[in-house]
Amino acid sequence: MTDVVPVLIGTAGMVEGECFVLGEGVEVTIGRSRSCDVSLRKTSAYLKTPSQVRDNDHDFNTVSRRHVRLQIVEGQAAIQDLSSNGTYCNGEQLVQPRKVDLKAGACSIRLGTRETFDLALMPKDDPRVQGLQPVNGGGSSDSDD
Repeated sequence: MTDVVPVLIGTAGMVEGECFVLGEGVEVTIGRSRSCDVSLRKTSAYLKTPSQVRDNDHDFNTVSRRHVRLQIVEGQAAIQDLSSNGTYCNGEQLVQPRKVDLKAGACSIRLGTRETFDLALMPKDDPRVQGLQPVNGGGSSDSDD
């Protein structure tokens, strides 16, 4: 089997087209805060959108500052909702932390009403991950800088 890396691939919303490589065993937070490991405010679409449009984007604003925590260990994803607006895994709202076996296939993670990622294992030689450094974990401040 080809060497694989865990990745988040944006499929809907401001994150569409974004790709993030996740480090093995690293705890990663995702949300609107710039202090998150994966900050939706640092995506290309967000940065290109005029501030007045961003400020009035109700769907984007349903993502919490710190929305979800992920950790991948040996192809197993631990997913924990940190939000007030809900995190959905394969269309089902998380009510407690969940483990997902990524070796069995990708899963869809939706934050709030629109922002959606596929969480998957991808071959290291896939062009979408070439040159990408793994996301560093540790973003935990509630600051919205």
